[in-house]
Amino acid sequence: MKTSTLIKEPNLYFRGNKSAADPKIGILNFGPYGSEIKDDTPRIIRAGVIGTKRSYLELQSWLEKIKLRIPGALNKDNKTRDPDFPGLQVEGPFKFDIQLDSSCFEEIPEEHIRNLPNVLNRKDRVLKMLEVYEQKFKDLAETSDPKPDIVLLPLDEKMISLCKEKGLLGDRIVYEHRSFKPRRLKGDIPVFDFHHALKIMAFKYGSFTTQLLLPRTLNFGQGTQDPATIAWNFAVSTYYKATGIPWKLAEIDDETCYVGLSFYQELSKGERNMRASMAQVYLKTGESQVIRGKPFKWDEKTMHPRLNEEHAFDILQDVIHLYKRQKDGRIPKRMVIHKTSSFTNEEITGFNNATDKIEIVDYLHIHEHSGIMMLPKGESYPAIRGTFIYDQNEFLLYTTGYVPALDTYKGPSVPAPLFIKAHRLDTTPEIIAKDILALTKLDWNNSYFNTRMPVTISVSQRVGSILSESSARNVTLPTSYRYFM
Repeated sequence: MKTSTLIKEPNLYFRGNKSAADPKIGILNFGPYGSEIKDDTPRIIRAGVIGTKRSYLELQSWLEKIKLRIPGALNKDNKTRDPDFPGLQVEGPFKFDIQLDSSCFEEIPEEHIRNLPNVLNRKDRVLKMLEVYEQKFKDLAETSDPKPDIVLLPLDEKMISLCKEKGLLGDRIVYEHRSFKPRRLKGDIPVFDFHHALKIMAFKYGSFTTQLLLPRTLNFGQGTQDPATIAWNFAVSTYYKATGIPWKLAEIDDETCYVGLSFYQELSKGERNMRASMAQVYLKTGESQVIRGKPFKWDEKTMHPRLNEEHAFDILQDVIHLYKRQKDGRIPKRMVIHKTSSFTNEEITGFNNATDKIEIVDYLHIHEHSGIMMLPKGESYPAIRGTFIYDQNEFLLYTTGYVPALDTYKGPSVPAPLFIKAHRLDTTPEIIAKDILALTKLDWNNSYFNTRMPVTISVSQRVGSILSESSARNVTLPTSYRYFM
């Protein structure tokens, strides 16, 4: 028998453990949660820069603009306005400012850009520019003491136009597109994505966190985001990368460990049916950690990669060891595993063996596309975010929809619920729904009220792509998510 209820909107903690449901309102009223040492004093973030002189000056001008208040966008549906961006100043709500350190500016000479047309093959241009950036990261690591808190990478507009594929919208530079279809390759693939390769170089040579900035960002150009949202997202992600946690969940059990399991493609010689597993780990502290699993050969006849019993055991054991290191040797009381594919018997056996000493365990298969849409009878707005319909082990949860706190629904179409199937359930359906709803509010790469998928799932593709680049360059990345953003 189906039961329906409404899950209460989760709250977030900000500075002084003050709570609010909306990240923007929480920061405006209380300031971000704080640095790792919980220091309440304002902060000047020292930023290094790698770019051309032109892109450096554009960045400098843009940073001056976001010191000032930027009006929020007008919501046409209910005639309300999004919260204004308050300006990035130590006296403002964010309590930090960014200082470009001229001693940490690694200039890319304009001649490198002017000479790119002489390299006729587009892919060769991409590799040429990666060589330039790699040398600049080396130079910055050797000459900066102390190293900058973050390295900003304003990309040159002409360089992008010469390196990206013609005819494609956007400014993403891709060497070769990924494909999960196994096929023979002509030699090695040195890189897939320019952005991801820069992340790897930044850590390899200086353990730098980085922020790429496209010309359209620095020009507040036309796109899906208004200027205030662009500034909000930049401020939140920069705070996390360079200072600490912008906000954290208020009502998550401190003894619970949340794990999102997914797969990514290894860069391998000859064929692409090598996979590796990865775990995205979340704790109440707010920090996100990444665990890299072992690579394995994937049988392409199956729809999805699967773990055998040994691999399933090993990756959860790694998660438990990480938790113990952060919790003075204690194991979690509860472990929750999220996957976007169903759990096989082998996986369940391996997971059960790894968690045999853990009191409470939940295994959840989360379908993003449920194929179900509902509209409340007689209402002009769609279903409320948090609407939950469930029976014993199958659930429908609206993580998007009408948000009473915002008095609007911001989606482009009728929202659809997530379909969740429990392969093991030691808690209750309501606790599962409450957790997932909370985990849709923990992506510090933006300032949105929520994302559709919980962060255990939503960031996996982003992280997996970077892990793939790191395997090609024989770089072992840290576990902290801040290096992958």
